[in-house]
Amino acid sequence: MCTSVTLTTADQVHLLARTMDFTFQLDGEVLLHPRMYQWMSEADGREHRGPYAFIGMGRRFENALFADGVNEKGLSCAALYFPGYAVYEKEPKDNHDNIAPHEFVTWVLSNCVSLEDVKAALSSLAIVEREVKLLGTVTPLHWILSDRSGRSIVVEPTADGIQVHDNPVGVMTNSPEFSWHLTNLRNYIGLRPGQCKAKKLGELTLSAFGEGSGLAGLPGDFTPPSRFVRTAYLKEHMKPVTGETEGVSAAFHILSNMNIPKGIVITEQGEDDYTQYTAAMCSHSGSYYYHHYQNRQIQKVCLFQEDLDQKELKSFPANAEEAIHSLQS
Repeated sequence: MCTSVTLTTADQVHLLARTMDFTFQLDGEVLLHPRMYQWMSEADGREHRGPYAFIGMGRRFENALFADGVNEKGLSCAALYFPGYAVYEKEPKDNHDNIAPHEFVTWVLSNCVSLEDVKAALSSLAIVEREVKLLGTVTPLHWILSDRSGRSIVVEPTADGIQVHDNPVGVMTNSPEFSWHLTNLRNYIGLRPGQCKAKKLGELTLSAFGEGSGLAGLPGDFTPPSRFVRTAYLKEHMKPVTGETEGVSAAFHILSNMNIPKGIVITEQGEDDYTQYTAAMCSHSGSYYYHHYQNRQIQKVCLFQEDLDQKELKSFPANAEEAIHSLQS
């Protein structure tokens, strides 16, 4: 479970934000992946060196595993679960870039500069079925991407190959496939910020109990379809904001409605599925904003304040003493 949303401010600052909802404790940290940093694909053992640096939430292993990030060209990406629908290649393909599903964020952010660049590069990509060693399973994933144009796409690996969808609402959650979520929005076209007018039923006049009556029927549960509808509605009707600071604040406000406290969603295995962190990425400033479950103060790391040609990964561990109390900091 995860939720993602893009947001554009009145002065054209573009953001991609996401929640990370998971049962396994990921213990992620913000990592800088420098230019030309070498990593080896778990799909075919080939070495990769991408020309672009990026920053995002990840965890160090033989390769760093990234769940999301933004690169120096303003391309941002987030990986979300896609159970029951993700289909991968069984074996590497000749004359293709072969990667494991959990390597997609690293591959795309270190190699691509825009959505059009991504679409072109996908024609020679093969996503090969490989386990995440930490989890002992193949992660079923799809991805949302955005760039400095403010547009968004969704990439989904299916039985018919890698599908690319333009994303007109700038929202994504989990299964089923993205096109189904867009169709499902038609069930909620009556939702509105305004109030329901009083209505007579025979001799009885009925009026709303209070404010918010125009939202009767807005789904409040944490299933992927409900989170998709709720996020799309909140994004569409939130008052316009100006500047990166207000944009980040707005994105976190939207996603606070998707945050899952521990104990609210229990899996069939008896485990808590909860929101481990929330993050927002700015395409223009290269800034990565985030907070964890136990520390709700938003912290910020800026890609362009770092040496993008350094030789090794750099980590930025979350620290309450370093948390910014104001996004202006």
